[in-house]
Amino acid sequence: MENNFDTAALLRANPDALFLPGAMLMKYGPQDYIGAAFAVRGTIYFDGSHTPEVRAAICKCFEAYEAVAKKHLTWLWRAEPPSGPDLFAYAKAKPMKVMMDGLKANDVVSFGYIGGKKSEDASPWMFHVLGLREWEAKMGTWGLATLTFSFPPLFVEENPTAFQRLFVEFAKTLKAVHGFGGYAFNLSLVRDEPNEPTEAFMAGKMNGIDVGDPAIIGGRVKYGIKDHIKTVGWLTAINHKMVEKVGGLATLHSELPASWFAKYDYGSGIVIQSGPKPEIVPIEVDPLPAIYVLPNIALKDVRMTEIGGFHYGSKDGEPRLRGAAADEWLHRFDVPEEDLMKYRAKLLDEAKLTPATTLPGRL
Repeated sequence: MENNFDTAALLRANPDALFLPGAMLMKYGPQDYIGAAFAVRGTIYFDGSHTPEVRAAICKCFEAYEAVAKKHLTWLWRAEPPSGPDLFAYAKAKPMKVMMDGLKANDVVSFGYIGGKKSEDASPWMFHVLGLREWEAKMGTWGLATLTFSFPPLFVEENPTAFQRLFVEFAKTLKAVHGFGGYAFNLSLVRDEPNEPTEAFMAGKMNGIDVGDPAIIGGRVKYGIKDHIKTVGWLTAINHKMVEKVGGLATLHSELPASWFAKYDYGSGIVIQSGPKPEIVPIEVDPLPAIYVLPNIALKDVRMTEIGGFHYGSKDGEPRLRGAAADEWLHRFDVPEEDLMKYRAKLLDEAKLTPATTLPGRL
């Protein structure tokens, strides 16, 4: 049967469920700030953040996001700015392009725009980019730059192609190496460690949410982040080399039928949309929906198999995703090969795409 879990209805009835208090599961918590905010979040991994061309592309992406989110943004955090403070009220901050033009090749590209009332609040309105310095990029051992953006879930529900449009646009503009998008809990940008247990706890309830700091994961070179995706999501971007490694576009069309899976060209690769909207995948209802199991199978040759950890170590027994628990998360949609036909049959009862939930120009 089709999964009838209605996330949007639940959030409309319980709007406070979007926001969780700071350090909620720490021994000294909870604290008086928003530690985690439920969101639909996309992450793009890319190269070249030290170059003028890619820095201009980042600014172009933010301008597109700002056109949608401007009235909701309140703060800008910067890490290691070459001059000035690391925190600005958004209304008083210079345009990103002006600040970006003031950076040298060995200055870090770091801009974190958020929408919280307090500067330490997590927010579902968020645009965060963290790049590599020129010397880091030349070493080749520091991984990939990351651009992360998010919207509130109800905004995505009411604007059913807004998120996909920006995700594909950003992937194209940045010539993405890979990326993914779906539900997540945004953690406080400046107080992430005490809120990791909240993320770990919620991941134990929902298979459909992302986990871990995207910028930190971008540095996991020894686990294969440069040529492997971390996970599949509602949206999954893979470059052309990855497409070929999993059998080519024709194979993906066969394994991921068009009634449920849209494919979009972003120039350097393709974005796969799985279903009309993101799914939280409540573990107690249905931990293995075919809409995510089948792309997980189709892309197995380009998925990371181990990660080592998403979080810091536990201090007082609070939940964290480290070691085996982190690696198990990567495999949460794995099923035995002999069950493939069962999930292909199960897909028939899951929600199909509609013209209103897909972008034009599908492959």
